[in-house]
Amino acid sequence: MVSITPQVSSTYFVRFKENYKSTIQEYSRRVNKTRTIDGSSTIDDLGCTDTDRTLYLKGKITEAQHTTMKYMIETYAVWTVVVKGQCYSCAPKNMKCDNGDLELTLLVKE
Repeated sequence: MVSITPQVSSTYFVRFKENYKSTIQEYSRRVNKTRTIDGSSTIDDLGCTDTDRTLYLKGKITEAQHTTMKYMIETYAVWTVVVKGQCYSCAPKNMKCDNGDLELTLLVKE
C-alpha cells in the first residue's frame, strides 16, 4: 500500500492499495568521475544517504485520484509518502497520467 498526503494541514490524500509498482529500494552513491589532464581520472566518493534516493510510482488511478494528485502537485511542495512501512518526506518532480495509468517521480528529502 502507498499513501500520499501533503505535509501541511490538509484534507487531501491518495491511497493506492494494489496494482502499483515502486522503486524505493534502489540506492545510488554520490560519486563523480573527473578526467585529468594527463589522461587518467579521479573518482570522488561522497557516500550515500536516503536523500540520494528517488521514488518512482507506477499504477492505475481513478479519475478522482487523478484530480486530487493534479491539485496536490500544483499546490504542495513537500509530501509525506508511506511505502512498504517506510515514511518519506518527498518533493514531487514529475507526474504523468494517461488513461488511468499514473507515473510519478518523487525526490526523497528525508
